[in-house]
Amino acid sequence: MATTPTLSRLLTRHVGILYTPTESLAARWQLQQQRGYAKKNKKKGGAAAESNSDSADATTEIARAFNEKKLQERMDSTIASLKDNFKTLRVGRANPAILDSVRVRIDGSNYSLRDLAQVTIRDPQTLLVSVHDSEFRTAVDKSIRESGLNLNPVIDNEMIRVPVPKATKETRDKMTKLVSQMSEQMKSKIRNIRQDGMKQLKQDSKVAPADEIKRLEKLVQTLTDKHNKNVEELIKAKVKEIQS
Repeated sequence: MATTPTLSRLLTRHVGILYTPTESLAARWQLQQQRGYAKKNKKKGGAAAESNSDSADATTEIARAFNEKKLQERMDSTIASLKDNFKTLRVGRANPAILDSVRVRIDGSNYSLRDLAQVTIRDPQTLLVSVHDSEFRTAVDKSIRESGLNLNPVIDNEMIRVPVPKATKETRDKMTKLVSQMSEQMKSKIRNIRQDGMKQLKQDSKVAPADEIKRLEKLVQTLTDKHNKNVEELIKAKVKEIQS
């Protein structure tokens, strides 16, 4: 008489697992599911780790020495400095900017004259300085007198009058020479900034593509030429102002 296959044999033959009571069978099935899920997570985690590694490599590559924005800001700063210096050059006419460079020493500290007083034009040859605090009027007068601008202020009641002498031909020629000297100093600074940029690009050439380095080198040269041209334009304008 043929033996009827037991439930455990049928399960073993068709399902591929050894039969156990219902609770044990459910637990085994859940365990298999968890193992499969763990394998998927492992693969997913591996991909994520690989992605993070790629991101780290990209970040490392981006961290370079050359910074276009900073280089341009440094060059722009030289132009702004030259403009400020030119404002201090007197051309025989009253201009409040003449006193921008004056520093007033009070209680051991130096203050800009513009922080302590208001400067206005009385007439083409005279500036008026109104000191906010009368206590500092004498100090302001002394600072203008000792500023090296060849000015002789006069305290007139609550105001300080600053006569601006007319420029002679000799004075104009000296100022023109001074303009040239200031301009050469700024051009030298621009050249130094250019050299710094090129050195940074040389460092970056170890990690950046060659064509990108060449593009940035051209950019540095373009910025250099642009700012040198700005210096030349400022020179021409200032010399024309002085000699007119």
